[in-house]
Amino acid sequence: MRRVASLLPALIALALAFFLGSSSTRGDVFVVGSDVQKKELASLFKLLVSEKESGATRYTLIQEIIAKFREQGQVSRMNLFLTEYVNQNPSDPYLAHYLFVVAENYRQAGATAFALREYWRVLSSTTDILEEGKSIHEQSLFHLVQLEPSASKRREHFEALKARFQYKMVTPDLYYSWGRTAETLGLWDEALLAYNRFLQFPDPTVAGDPKASQRIRSLVDISQTDRAWVRQDLNALVAQVKRAVINSETQLMETLRAKVGFFTLSWDNTDLTDTLTEAFDIRVFLKDLVLQANSGTGNDVRFEPELDPLSNDREAYLRSTGWNYRIPTWYFYFRRVEYPADPESNGAWEWAGVFFGEKL
Repeated sequence: MRRVASLLPALIALALAFFLGSSSTRGDVFVVGSDVQKKELASLFKLLVSEKESGATRYTLIQEIIAKFREQGQVSRMNLFLTEYVNQNPSDPYLAHYLFVVAENYRQAGATAFALREYWRVLSSTTDILEEGKSIHEQSLFHLVQLEPSASKRREHFEALKARFQYKMVTPDLYYSWGRTAETLGLWDEALLAYNRFLQFPDPTVAGDPKASQRIRSLVDISQTDRAWVRQDLNALVAQVKRAVINSETQLMETLRAKVGFFTLSWDNTDLTDTLTEAFDIRVFLKDLVLQANSGTGNDVRFEPELDPLSNDREAYLRSTGWNYRIPTWYFYFRRVEYPADPESNGAWEWAGVFFGEKL
């Protein structure tokens, strides 16, 4: 039902176009409203016909006609009038404005496919003009990168936007969208360039996606590492971590620890950005605590023989006890790596953090 409703403005315009083609006068379609409104429109159309030169005078008359249609709520007639005028007057210097008005009408009515077509016509068939200091082509490109459902076409629009108006790309959401588009197409180098630019903003946030910045920072950071800590086999990784901790092999433990996004926090804190990494060096922290726990005081670290039942095919938890650091129980956390840019790493496993205390 929603899709049908979004098509109504275009369907009405098509019906009007058919009626115009079969009617004897253009007034049958365009001169509408009350007697007073019809008189006003008839007068404007008469003046428009009498004005032989394309230019400012015609532009002013057409703006008056647009305003009359808008007052009456005759948006479909406005669209038909403007598109017919554009087709019949290809040399008019204000074509970009007229088609942009049509595109905006469709966009505001929810007829996205028709809006996209008109924005593209603005770019492909008109000379750019400035209105109130704003480029019509620039505005059309901004709408195209936001509305275009095809990733490949959307990327083309981003390329055009960057080539012509990069100095106007001043919001983080644009670079985020560009990165997501390139990511969808598997163009990881391009995606990372866009994401790097996204992260350069003082507060890189995306409406509706509060974790976007965290995810992008992780992607960018992991792209700059060798990912040597990643293991294909979870059981092998768990066994290595157990050995490193029990035998106080702190160098091996550091080798196995994820170098991007590693966290240490309690179970009641679900925000992975609020970790001990902000306070001090995790490497030193873990090293000191392992050495303390295994110092012969009878509190040697012990691991459960099996993974915790909370584990699944994306995340795994391993319970351990015997720690001296305030809370004697720790859960070692493992997760699959999400980095599609590297097929060998993507989907493999990493030791990503530690939860303190018994699970809630």
